[in-house]
Amino acid sequence: MMGPIAAAESVVFKSFQTRGRATRAEYWWWGLVQFCALTACVWLDFTRHFATQTPPLNPIEYASFVFAMVTLPANFCVTIRRLHDSGRSGFWYLITLVPLIGGIWFLILMLLPSERDDNIYGPAPYLRHAPAFSDEDGTTMPQIARKRRDPMQAYAILDRLHDEPDEAAIAARKEEIRDYYRSRVLQS
Repeated sequence: MMGPIAAAESVVFKSFQTRGRATRAEYWWWGLVQFCALTACVWLDFTRHFATQTPPLNPIEYASFVFAMVTLPANFCVTIRRLHDSGRSGFWYLITLVPLIGGIWFLILMLLPSERDDNIYGPAPYLRHAPAFSDEDGTTMPQIARKRRDPMQAYAILDRLHDEPDEAAIAARKEEIRDYYRSRVLQS
């Protein structure tokens, strides 16, 4: 799970990158960090400019305006990547132009969970940094996660559901469990 500092760092370093995916945690932590920083800028503007009789008319003299303009590309790109994470095109951002219902629909899109598997926009973000462990055929988990899934493989498992394992498979499984028990439980 991503925290606020990691999310802000990720969004800032990917400010101009619309390819890839951004998790819900990354998107919403960035929103919270930006809200807090913008609130601080507004408070700074209020104490600095509105204490005088005539506030300046130049918008660049306001820290909140400058901060909003500087973070605009980052906001746009993280929103596009968040839409990609839920399996939608970045053009869904235009739903906000629809009066009344557009903003509500957009909020629902931002709250949707990530797609569990790879999609056309990239690998699943939570599997990118997963620890590598070997499968039966020797491939590591991140390599398995990046392969395209065949939906018909679920039916192949159902076909083998009632098959009885042979003695060699049972013995191999018992040995695998013993090795796991020795390495994980007896080690500590």
